Amino acid sequence: MEDKEVLIALNVELNQVFNLRYRRPKNPQNYTWICNNCKKQVYYNEYENCFKHRGLKPDDFEPETVEHKTMKEYCYNTFPLVNPITSRQLEYRFGDQIADVYLELRDGNKVAIECQNSPITKKKLINRTKKYAAKDIYVLWIFNGSSTCVSEEKKPLNIEKVRVLGEEKRVHNLYGGRIYYMNVVGDEVIDEPYALHYSPYFENKPSETSIYGHDKYYKEYQSVTVGNIPTYKIVCNEYNGYKLARFMDKNVSISCTDQLLTHIRDLCFKRVDEGGIDEKYEFKISVDYIIDLVREEFGYFLPYLILKRSRKIKNVKFGKTIDENYNVQEMLTFRTTDYL
Repeated sequence: MEDKEVLIALNVELNQVFNLRYRRPKNPQNYTWICNNCKKQVYYNEYENCFKHRGLKPDDFEPETVEHKTMKEYCYNTFPLVNPITSRQLEYRFGDQIADVYLELRDGNKVAIECQNSPITKKKLINRTKKYAAKDIYVLWIFNGSSTCVSEEKKPLNIEKVRVLGEEKRVHNLYGGRIYYMNVVGDEVIDEPYALHYSPYFENKPSETSIYGHDKYYKEYQSVTVGNIPTYKIVCNEYNGYKLARFMDKNVSISCTDQLLTHIRDLCFKRVDEGGIDEKYEFKISVDYIIDLVREEFGYFLPYLILKRSRKIKNVKFGKTIDENYNVQEMLTFRTTDYL
């Protein structure tokens, strides 16, 4: 499609001709623009201060807001400070796609940064990601945690219960258990990019068939653990045919698993020294006691999930008892020979 610059265009809604030689338009995304010469649709590019021809808006076009512009400018100015690059550009066009920020790294990798400020469907998100991969471009998704693209406001905090959209979960899975957010309101960056890890949220519910009740999991809710990003240095990886760019941050679940294993080994040594094991070299301890050792950093639900599912936590057995106050208490059984 034709992509030449135009300085004069007709504002369809206002039925007025607008000349960029004299002034910039206000809120141009709210209007439809027609080329004054060929009568084809054009759009306003604020970075070049011109109208551009395009028969249709590109696949990833979204109306420009102050927050979206702030996110782009932050990424454009910040990430090159810690990444060796050969070139960078705002709003770089790839056929029917426009990358919010485009970086070419010195190692030859090409990175498109998608600053997501408005709602997006899972299908559209995956289609964009696939298109970048087809062009040998790695994509880094960053969501505005204070915008309408999330189910409810996100913060760099551990939270036991929060609503999460399917689109957020999809990106979380793509990036191996993390999703990147930043919080932007107007032209102010409230929180710089941070990583969140989601774990299944559940509640113990009374049951007519069991005195221990049952654990009810909620699809619409997740538990949040904030991760540490020591540097915004970009790492490029491939996953199931997708080309994904992420920061050099350690996966939160790996850090949590390592700490749990350290505490379990310490407990095993202590029980052996005290003689508190049976002839099978087994001992029991409450789930809450184990989780409390890492709860301040990782919350409750992530350690619980790891104790249940991690292959590194060997041969752990879950069971429930009633304590002296008639409360349900979940217990773990370990074999010391698995950890010493």
